[in-house]
Amino acid sequence: MIMINRVCLSVAGGWQSQDTVTGVVFGPVFNKIDDLWDWQLDNPVEGMKLSKNLMSGEWSLIDEDTPWCCNPASESYWSA
Repeated sequence: MIMINRVCLSVAGGWQSQDTVTGVVFGPVFNKIDDLWDWQLDNPVEGMKLSKNLMSGEWSLIDEDTPWCCNPASESYWSA
């Protein structure tokens, strides 16, 4: 499991959250950094973990207690 440490990142059009370990940028883009801070307070990442999609290589947030077969990082998720 990868723990999430997030910071505010300046992006085109405003501000967004970024995980400091993986560099993954997530959440909506806000025009004002104060709005991003409010969103981060209202949307804690406790109980969440980052998962790297086995097929696309994209990172996403999933629930910490997601079964392995339901995790896009697992082969069983992509098996028929």
